[in-house]
Amino acid sequence: MAKKAGSKRHRRSDEELINDLKTRIKELKDRQDSRRLKESASIRSALTAVRQIDKALELAAEESNSHLRHALADARKPLEDYLQSEGLKLPKARKPRGRRPTK
Repeated sequence: MAKKAGSKRHRRSDEELINDLKTRIKELKDRQDSRRLKESASIRSALTAVRQIDKALELAAEESNSHLRHALADARKPLEDYLQSEGLKLPKARKPRGRRPTK
């Protein structure tokens, strides 16, 4: 395979390599902290509750029940905020879009 004329390989400097390694170390420490948090029974239960709310959101979407979808999305928000403040990453929720239905 022929090389493109005039293109040179960019070699990263020592500073760039060090910064990349520092970010990698930070990511690993964050993962370690989240694993440590997940050992707690209350955090595990809260994560299970979030997953169950997500499943209920999908089922309500299949049934076109927008009132229930908005209620479930409202119930998920405080749990999501707390768990993210503790450093856990949650799956993205498929929240309802658009206006709220009238009562």
